[in-house]
Amino acid sequence: MISTKACRRQAVSDWYSMSENKNKQNLMVPQKGPEDRTGIVRKSMDLLGNAVTSLKGQDLNELVDRYTSEVTLVLEGMSGDLTVLQQMADDISARLTILEENEKGNQKEWNSALDSLRKQVEVLSKKAATEQKRKGTLLAALKQGTWIAAILASAWVITALLKFFGG
Repeated sequence: MISTKACRRQAVSDWYSMSENKNKQNLMVPQKGPEDRTGIVRKSMDLLGNAVTSLKGQDLNELVDRYTSEVTLVLEGMSGDLTVLQQMADDISARLTILEENEKGNQKEWNSALDSLRKQVEVLSKKAATEQKRKGTLLAALKQGTWIAAILASAWVITALLKFFGG
């Protein structure tokens, strides 16, 4: 039985040799000398040439293994970060639930306090209305008494004046 790693290496090796043969066939164009290459074209060709020669110097299977191990390491780190973030999200969700429950309890307390205050205001309003009626009745009686006293006093003054001037 062939291991997965060996199959992958063989597939990469086959692909690399096949793409190398295609590149050789495509690059059969006669090369111009360095004096003909100018500017950006020369720099890009040099860059590609350096990249290809650096890859040819190393074992491709070793590069694939190194790449795979680095990607695996990065993905494991990302998985750990995701786990931490999920735990934080669960913690925040639990705290939010607790706050919502506390808010519901506080809302009930505030509603009962508000109902109590409303009842007290109604009682005080009734007392104030009764007191206002009582004060209104007393005030009206005092006004009437004042008028009666004024009428009696003016009658006495008139009578006293009449007696004084001879009448």
